[in-house]
Amino acid sequence: MQLLNGTILDATALIDFCWLNEWGWLQQHYSPLYIAQELLDSDQLELPTRQAAHQYLTPVNLSTAEMFTSFLEFGVRAPLLSIADRSTIAIARHQLLICASDDGLVIKTCEAYNITYTRTLRLLTEMVYTEYKTVIEVMAMADKLIQERGKHISAKVLTDWKTSLQKYGN
Repeated sequence: MQLLNGTILDATALIDFCWLNEWGWLQQHYSPLYIAQELLDSDQLELPTRQAAHQYLTPVNLSTAEMFTSFLEFGVRAPLLSIADRSTIAIARHQLLICASDDGLVIKTCEAYNITYTRTLRLLTEMVYTEYKTVIEVMAMADKLIQERGKHISAKVLTDWKTSLQKYGN
């Protein structure tokens, strides 16, 4: 098994954790935390999200020829990936980072290239597993993301997740 060197968040994970404001837990369990400089440079982030990124995440650039080659390859293989997503995945691949994302195309690309990734519901599950939050609390957090943030989680995925949480009790 390869040793991982931290976690890089894409825009979906960044926005989720801004809504949840659970940076302390994430830092404790997934540090160091990174963000692609290309994501910070995009004008798609709202000011509070950009401020949280600067406060909790370390910006990383495409710093090697191998990273840049992967960045270009991802553009050919998955042309709908944004520049920021391609950068995030390339950095994760070459710095052996966990890629935190709920973007379907990012996840599909990570799977195709054997890049370790995690999703928000998995992180919420780990909050229960580490006894940081209760099942009821993480279910409320997921509901908050859906209702207030407007996050889409399919009904089947949500039901399966809630069922799997029952093994932890309340």
